[in-house]
Amino acid sequence: MTIQTLIDKVQVEKPNSFPDEKILQFVNEIEQDVSEELREEDEFVPYTEIDDTELKAPAPYDKLYVSYLKAQIDYANEEDASYQLNAEQHNQDFADFANFVVRTGLSVVVEIPSRFRNVF
Repeated sequence: MTIQTLIDKVQVEKPNSFPDEKILQFVNEIEQDVSEELREEDEFVPYTEIDDTELKAPAPYDKLYVSYLKAQIDYANEEDASYQLNAEQHNQDFADFANFVVRTGLSVVVEIPSRFRNVF
């Protein structure tokens, strides 16, 4: 899913009055979490434009972006009941993605060098 596709989809499913820059801020927040889950070696660089840049989570796990944005919109609008539902959905979507990462070995495991040496 691209950034533009995601924002268009959220605007249809959850109409809101937030400027695109605020929505892009939400996208950067969740993409940071996805990058950490993938244990990428390179530091995440936030997106600055709404364009056709592909997001990191593959389909069908890319639904975690939609549920996150919907939850954040509800939270900002103080719509508690809707926020609770979307937050629960996002937690499930992210857990599914995390399980996918573990199953497929997508994460880059960084080995920590040992500081101690066994002399015996």
